[in-house]
Amino acid sequence: MKFTKFFLLFVAAVSLVSLAGCGVPKDKYESLQNEKIALEEQVTVLKASKDALKKEYDNLLKDKMDLATKMETVTNEKTALKGEYDKILDEKITLKASYDKLLSENKDMQDTLKSTKP
Repeated sequence: MKFTKFFLLFVAAVSLVSLAGCGVPKDKYESLQNEKIALEEQVTVLKASKDALKKEYDNLLKDKMDLATKMETVTNEKTALKGEYDKILDEKITLKASYDKLLSENKDMQDTLKSTKP
């Protein structure tokens, strides 16, 4: 008996809900559905834009890393060339001092030879 009352109450509630609908006016439901579809399309477009920007960012980052590597290589080469230049400059200074010393000695010898000549 209780089961029958419960069953009849359930059938009455289902009938009442089906007659009343879901409680949202059809116009409002359709406008919200259209808005949802438009928002989903915007999300799709924004995701595609995000992916394109991410790809461009990754390319720029790769280019930056390549340039950093090249910059480091150039800096190392510059340092090596500066070391070679300093070495050559030191040798030049040493050779110039030796040359000046030899010239001075040569001049002294010539002066000595001139003074010893009768």
